[in-house]
Amino acid sequence: MKNDNVRDNALFKTSHLMILIAYSLLSVALIAESLLMGWETWMVYIIGISVLGCWFMHVQNVLTPYQRLWVYSILMMVIAAFYGVHLTSTYDLVGVISVCIGLFTLTGVTALIYLWQVTYYLILAYDLVLMWSQDYPFDSLVISRTMLHVFLIVLVGWISRIIIRRWAEILYRSKDETEILQGATTRLNDFLANVSHEIRTPINAVIGLTDVCIEKVDNQDVQEDLISVKDAGKRVAEQISDILDYSEIDMKKLAVNVEQYMLSSVLNDVVTEMAYIKPKHLELIVDVDAACPAMMVTDVPKLKKILWHLISNGLKYTKEGGVYVHIYSVTREYGVNLCIEVEDTGIGMSPEEREHIYEHFYQGNSGRTRSTSGLGLGMAIVSGFVKVLGGFIIIDSELGKGTKVKVSIPQDVIDPSKCMSLKTKDDISVGAFLHFDKFVNLQVREFYNLMVKHIVQGLGVVMRWVETADKLRELTDNMELTHLFVGEEEYMENSEFIESLSKRMVVAVIANPNFCQVPWSKIRILPKPFYCFPVATLLNQDPSLEENRVGRLMCNGVKALVVDDEPMNHMVANGIFRRYGMEVFTANSGKESIAMCETDDYDIIFMDHMMPEMDGIEAMKRIRTVLSRRHKDVPIIALTANAVSTAKKMFLREGFNGFISKPIELSELERVLRKVMPKELCTDVFETEEEAYERTASKKTSAQSESNREATTSQEIMSEGVPEPDKTLSPLEQVAALGIDTKTGLYYCQKDEEFYRKLLLQYAGDAPKKQQDAEKFFAGNDYPNYEIVVHALKSTSKMIGAGKLSELALALENAAKAEDGEFIRTHHEAAMTEYKRLVDGIIKAYEEPAQAQKTEEVGNAEDSESNGEDEVMEFAPDDEPGNDSGGGNDEALEFLPEED
Repeated sequence: MKNDNVRDNALFKTSHLMILIAYSLLSVALIAESLLMGWETWMVYIIGISVLGCWFMHVQNVLTPYQRLWVYSILMMVIAAFYGVHLTSTYDLVGVISVCIGLFTLTGVTALIYLWQVTYYLILAYDLVLMWSQDYPFDSLVISRTMLHVFLIVLVGWISRIIIRRWAEILYRSKDETEILQGATTRLNDFLANVSHEIRTPINAVIGLTDVCIEKVDNQDVQEDLISVKDAGKRVAEQISDILDYSEIDMKKLAVNVEQYMLSSVLNDVVTEMAYIKPKHLELIVDVDAACPAMMVTDVPKLKKILWHLISNGLKYTKEGGVYVHIYSVTREYGVNLCIEVEDTGIGMSPEEREHIYEHFYQGNSGRTRSTSGLGLGMAIVSGFVKVLGGFIIIDSELGKGTKVKVSIPQDVIDPSKCMSLKTKDDISVGAFLHFDKFVNLQVREFYNLMVKHIVQGLGVVMRWVETADKLRELTDNMELTHLFVGEEEYMENSEFIESLSKRMVVAVIANPNFCQVPWSKIRILPKPFYCFPVATLLNQDPSLEENRVGRLMCNGVKALVVDDEPMNHMVANGIFRRYGMEVFTANSGKESIAMCETDDYDIIFMDHMMPEMDGIEAMKRIRTVLSRRHKDVPIIALTANAVSTAKKMFLREGFNGFISKPIELSELERVLRKVMPKELCTDVFETEEEAYERTASKKTSAQSESNREATTSQEIMSEGVPEPDKTLSPLEQVAALGIDTKTGLYYCQKDEEFYRKLLLQYAGDAPKKQQDAEKFFAGNDYPNYEIVVHALKSTSKMIGAGKLSELALALENAAKAEDGEFIRTHHEAAMTEYKRLVDGIIKAYEEPAQAQKTEEVGNAEDSESNGEDEVMEFAPDDEPGNDSGGGNDEALEFLPEED
């Protein structure tokens, strides 16, 4: 067994070639000596033929390696015997035999060592007999030399056998240790699969339930805390995912699941996630070449993670400036190479750090380790993913001057057309009010200039770019623009003027995610990072449409069955799937789901994998059998925390229609729903921005009925007991004097005082009907309906900032639920009195017509003149050189693309 271990070792397999080479050299030397010494000529031919035959066996793999080794050995012993039988070589033979024994030690075969020793003894015995027959004098020198040579061969053989035995023991122990390590690795792999399920299950609950709670809770402080909990959960989920990716790379078990994808979709997902982790003081610039194919083939999750890790690493090690992402393609015979260049203005790397960048858990020097977070697996994961996708990665970095990473990944092309284009260019006239000099870092300015230039060249439009408000007025007065792109800071400084422009053209503000838009504003928001695909989408929309309609995926009436043994996951599923209008049913086990499918019909089934008694795969197959008997075909989706890369392929191979990993990403859920659900059950519901706002606001004031929409006049509800307001105070200050927290109210109105005024007046206008209903249900002891009324009062009061009344209404709501009539009778009158006091105060504060202020604001917006000195810069595509801006005598600066 031990010798088998030695023979299986790579070193001993290599020894076969070494022996063959030594055999060839020894044969050449023997042939030469035979010719010089006049030895038997016929033996020369035999030696030559045997050498050629051995090489033929080696090249053609005739016989097994072990069998060929014995053939080489026997032939070498034959030529050694031919050399030794000549008396002139008797005492030279010991050196040749010793070398041969040393070579054959590498084979690990002790039998060959014994055989070489026996060969030497036989040859020496033959020579001694021959010498005796020829009366050769056997003096003391001959006898001592003979004994010495015999002792040397015995010693060399003994040492060789000890070496082989010790190597065999070491290799035997190594094999045992290797088997132990392989077993541990297998157990670790199973452990990681279980960990991914067991840890991701509560993490899924944390993330999913916080999403649900965020929508339900109105308190800003509580919302912020819930968002922090959600972010922490996502961070843990990402780190678990990184550990699993690393383990698969390390064990060389990565599975490649290729699928068709659109670059725009992948970038949208990555950019959306990056927007929330990007530090506010850094810029993320995404520059995409429009010539990239519209649809390609690759492993999409791995491509997303490559982008994620490259960009997040750039942001992590950048203190000021930003990260520039340039994506383009290079045409090849097999399709294209998708090239991703990520350049940052960060701290850079020394040559020593670049050498270690791909090492697992490496995070640079100790200074970096202390100042950054993470597991140090990012670049190792990127390198592993790029390698398995057939690509390569190059890193160029200099300490203190930032880092540039280039990745190239081969892609099959499905649709070679451009990834973005415009329906028509003739009717589009684009302007830009962007002041890039506000960025202190010169590289960031250059990055933005490159991006704008590439957008213009890729879409083939002319963009007229100004940097001051005065020049913008001059441009809009002299040109009929259809679209205007404005920076967030530029908008904030000139909001009234830009809002007035939105009535004449499509105005898009490039803003950070936390930008608060004025309700009912017509401007469009392009969230940062600003890149080409949203621009192309906006330019392809009909500018004549006044409403910006947004699509929401809805699956109204769809019956969804969620199969999971974890009650928390049922809660998460209910909260998430009901958003899409689904009717959710739950089963606690695979057996229960089979029984439910035998008696009821469902439109879609979400199945967990790891469940007691019966796992999700077996349950899915049995449900398929039940459905086939009933002649029904229902999509079954694997909804599991198993995040190993081979999981998706395994679930699809087993018969699932789709795969969604926990925690549930809404974008991935919607993608799968669109793919597997019949079109008649999965539709897009479009609504205007105003309708979307009303829908969101209605969640906070859900108890208000349509009959309460008609506002009553101040004369009908004003009380004589309320003192006249202090006319020296503004209406907002008068409302605050009533005890209303106007800061809270303004927060819910996105800091828009005009909208807050409308909300207060509506609150007051709805009061008579609410008071009447409350009194009626109170008098009739109708607690269920009384609960509905005070619930609505609680929500609406909280929205305007009337915290005291909201808390009192909450107490009444809880009392109504418990049918505590004593508490209601004690506190009802106090609540109604406070309600009436607030309503009367609001009416008196806002009794002056609100339209006057609005008219004045519009007049101010139209009363501006242009007198700037700056030039209008014109970015033009190569097919429209020399296109004039049409405004004034300013010099136009054109940026023309290079010829393809």
